[in-house]
Amino acid sequence: MNGQWLRERLKFVGASQGDLAAAIGRDRAVVSRILNDRQPLSLEWIGAFAAILKVTPSALMHQLGIAGVGDSGAAQHRRMIVGISGATGIIYGLRLLEILKQLGIESHLVISRAGEIALTQETKFKTRDIAAKADHFYRIGDIAASIASGSYRTMGMIIAPCSVRTMSEIATGVTSNLLTRSADVVLKERRRLVLMVRETPLHTGHLRTMTQLSEIGAIIAPPVPAFYAMPATLEDMVDHTLGRILDLFDLDMAGVKRWGETVGGRGA
Repeated sequence: MNGQWLRERLKFVGASQGDLAAAIGRDRAVVSRILNDRQPLSLEWIGAFAAILKVTPSALMHQLGIAGVGDSGAAQHRRMIVGISGATGIIYGLRLLEILKQLGIESHLVISRAGEIALTQETKFKTRDIAAKADHFYRIGDIAASIASGSYRTMGMIIAPCSVRTMSEIATGVTSNLLTRSADVVLKERRRLVLMVRETPLHTGHLRTMTQLSEIGAIIAPPVPAFYAMPATLEDMVDHTLGRILDLFDLDMAGVKRWGETVGGRGA
């Protein structure tokens, strides 16, 4: 069990022990024992807990080390590759690693040398600091890493941010480092590859490269802020953008404002 993670997640989503108790039809004493690792979480309560904690049932089971019926290997595959290249906007990659941890998704990080330079220019962090945010960290030249092989199953890959150079190398299939090799593997295995391309304005060559990538299965998702969500801070804008990126993997990030549900539209 991982009661500490449950308590932290409960606080993150703004819910209470009472909410969990009501969801499973038990008193708060039962929930307290679960949160303090004195009682295991029953499989029949997984769905209710997941709904309150705003994670998928499989993500919750993975985080708690629970194997479901017919799902003995599924938890092993809840892995996300996170690439960071040398474009501005490294905050997206940093925050993405934090969110994946909150969602119980195992993160595999690779950062280019240009990305490491951007890190020093845009933050006060060092490479070892960002590496510590990931479950697994790989050097850019480690072409023998697990994520360089299609036999190592993952949910896919997000490159946040993605430079034009990285984008162009992936489009050609002529990869020179672990970052672009991993992206190529994701494409060949028909997994989801999302490129948060950071460049403007774009010339015709850039646009043609994006078209080529889209044709071979990549998703081009520039980090464009949504102002209908009425962001009050830079962090709000970053989180909303990443929440929409994670939607592409059917991962529900807490706090995302959705048109027609929580803001705007007839359903709000």
